[in-house]
Amino acid sequence: ARSVEPLITITSGEDGPELHEEPVGDDLFFLTVRIRQPFGVELLRVLDDDTVDVVQQQVIDGTQGRERNRQFNRALMTSAKDAAAKVALERAGHEVGVRPGGAVIIDTSPDLPVAAVLFPGDTVLAADGEPVVTATDLGELIDAHEPGDTLSVEVVSLSDGVERSIEVELGAHPQDGSKAVLGVILETRPLYDFPVDVSIDSGSVSGSSAGLAFALAILDRITPGLLTGGHGVAITGTIELDSSVGPVGGVRQKVEAAIRSGAVLMLVPVQELDTAVDAADDRIEVRAVTTFEEALDALVDIGGDPVPPELALPPAVLSQG
Repeated sequence: ARSVEPLITITSGEDGPELHEEPVGDDLFFLTVRIRQPFGVELLRVLDDDTVDVVQQQVIDGTQGRERNRQFNRALMTSAKDAAAKVALERAGHEVGVRPGGAVIIDTSPDLPVAAVLFPGDTVLAADGEPVVTATDLGELIDAHEPGDTLSVEVVSLSDGVERSIEVELGAHPQDGSKAVLGVILETRPLYDFPVDVSIDSGSVSGSSAGLAFALAILDRITPGLLTGGHGVAITGTIELDSSVGPVGGVRQKVEAAIRSGAVLMLVPVQELDTAVDAADDRIEVRAVTTFEEALDALVDIGGDPVPPELALPPAVLSQG
């Protein structure tokens, strides 16, 4: 478990909004899981440890391999920081602009040539010399080709920001052999126009499971009072652009980390509640949340200061009733 707020730096430029910034607190913790490959005696030891899960390497890396999986998880961390900043700043009454910024690759087909040159987290900015602003743009450019054609693309890695030009052979659609496919799952990459600069030093930690903790810590820094009321709170869960909280992995191990941190409350996604409660065994209070607002309510219930009512809720939260 690591205290979140000391990792966050928030600055506003000369033309930016005036920030109400509170002193740095140390009561919000995000939880991480360590992954390593045991051998020999260590493997025998961890097999008898209820706090350790032993799985095959492929379960961790998927079809992408170890290095590609690391790249993807670094990209997930970048996205988690952006989503956390957006949700927190909007909850504090600031406007955050969002615009499309290319077609980001979520996954690739291991059976097609694309898997050797494009990786999850890569963002396609152009294809065949034409700009790609949305995922639909790329799909339309692919539709103009036939199977076996070469597609020229300009991509940028979300994890390190390096741009490169590549060529990839298009495959055939499995249900219609005359139709060309790239063999990827795509989403439109959001770009944000933040009114202030929010920097989070996550070190070597990757993935998206700290998103909720980041969002709560940012909001705590820029609103009066203490969201936790001075109580230690351990948090795991992704944060989505609509303020919903998503599932994570390694919950049993994170429960142990939460208990060791001295926290009195652990917030988990609703999908992980049963696992967390079972692992906690009454050693720490566990609350399930489905939205950012539910997380704030849970903190109020343990004595935390509520967010001032004059701060407007974002439309996504209002629409959830």
